[in-house]
Order: sequence, then C-alpha cells, then structure tokens
Amino acid sequence: MINIIFCGYREWALQVFSHFESSSSLKIINIFKTQDDFLNQIKKYKPQDIDIILFLGWSWFIPKEITEKYLCLGIHPSDLPDYRGGSPIQNQIINGITHSKLTLMTLSSSKIDAGEIWLKEDLDLNGSTMVKIFSHITESSIKLLSIFFTLYPNISPLTQDLSKGSYYKRRKPEDSRIKIEDFNQKSLKEIYNFIRCLTDPYPNAYIEDENGNKLIFKHVVYQQSQNT
Repeated sequence: MINIIFCGYREWALQVFSHFESSSSLKIINIFKTQDDFLNQIKKYKPQDIDIILFLGWSWFIPKEITEKYLCLGIHPSDLPDYRGGSPIQNQIINGITHSKLTLMTLSSSKIDAGEIWLKEDLDLNGSTMVKIFSHITESSIKLLSIFFTLYPNISPLTQDLSKGSYYKRRKPEDSRIKIEDFNQKSLKEIYNFIRCLTDPYPNAYIEDENGNKLIFKHVVYQQSQNT
C-alpha cells in the first residue's frame, strides 16, 4: 500500500486523481487544490506517514523543507531533459513537435525540472485546442502512473544529464502576439500551431495594430443543427 498525497488544481489533474481514488494499491491521505491549504495542512503529517507527494498541474513553488523531507514527484509534459522550464507544451508545439513524452520526475527546490527521472510515457501533442491536448495528457498520465504504482518501490530513478536538452522560460501574455511580418516569414502551419497552443486557458494569440487595438484569436466549436 502506497501512502500518497495528491496536489493539483487543473481539471486534467483532478481527472487523473479521480481515476486512482478506487485503487486498491493506494491510500490517498489527502488531495490539495490550493497552495495555502497544502502548506497549512502538510505540517500535521510526519515523514513516516507519507510515501509520496504527487504534484500534477501545479505551478506554485514547493519549499525546500518539504522537498527534502518527503519524496515529491511531478509530471512534466516533455521528454526531459528537453524543454525544461516554463510553458513546455506551447514551446514544443510552436517548434513543430507533435509527439513527445510525459516525464515523471523527482521535484526539488534547487533547479527547475532537473530532478531524477522515474518513468516516461508517450504524449500526443496533436489537437486543435488545449482542451484536446489536456485530454491526451490525462490519458498518458494515467498510463504512466499505473505502471509506476505497480513497480514502486521496486524502481530506481535515473539522473538527468543537464548538459543535454534545452531550457525555456515561461511565456508571458505579450509573447502571444503575432506580428504582421510573421505572415510573410512563417508558414501557415507555423501560424496555426502558434494559435492552437494558445487557446484557453492560456493567453490567446492576437494581432495588434499601431494604435494598440487587438484582434484576438478565439476557438469556437460550431455544432451542426439536426434540422440542416
């Protein structure tokens, strides 16, 4: 039996947690959805009470005193050590990557996405919206964690070679701007990839004129009427 705490607030992460709530191999001690709740409640536990704290879809800082006291694991949506750092999904899609990996890694407060690697699982980055891509992340996360929970604790992680791979900073809202010259310098596929990876909940792609007026690209799903 694995004593585990789940931490996550994004919808896809909650779907993963829900999948494992009936698992006979897990004892889910708690599920935290906010940083404040986690930091306040974790104090009442002892290291021997918890085998793993698993973070999914979690963007808040984890204090050093927690990562050093507990085994903290997280899933990063890239084939580490490639695309360490912020906005890994967007940066991969913008660079034309359609098939990647989910990486289960040890979390630490020393370096971002530099922890030991436990397992990887295929990740499909195709999809016209982030909603579709999140569904792929959900499915792949369930596959990855199912294998991991079956193997744990008889599995050992591997150290990342940080001399390889790549690192990207988190994208800012202003990075979603499409410049007029992009339409001459980039292919339609590159522009399409840019727009599709910036659908909700992320800052949408937009064009801005010299007066600051913005044309924002929104994805709208049209349903055909049964009468047509």
